[in-house]
Amino acid sequence: MARVCTIIGGALTLLGITLALAFVVAMSRDDAYRKAELAAARNPGNVMYEAEFGVARVRRGFQLVGVVAGVLLGVNGTTLVGLGVVAGRLQNAAR
Repeated sequence: MARVCTIIGGALTLLGITLALAFVVAMSRDDAYRKAELAAARNPGNVMYEAEFGVARVRRGFQLVGVVAGVLLGVNGTTLVGLGVVAGRLQNAAR
């Protein structure tokens, strides 16, 4: 059981880190957000530019949710690895 927890936890940790990094890269390459932000700042009161910036902010929010989900998945995986290590030590102590 300890080995299974460690393997699954390692996989979840790796998956969580990969997911978080993928969304961070997506956020850093999002030129549409920067363009919409700049256009809204240059044209205050223009409904079209403010709407485009609003859409870009919603997209950025979903990207941030992806980063947080990846980090939390990584934390859960790390916890499962720790549980597997403790279970392995308990099995060794019981022998």
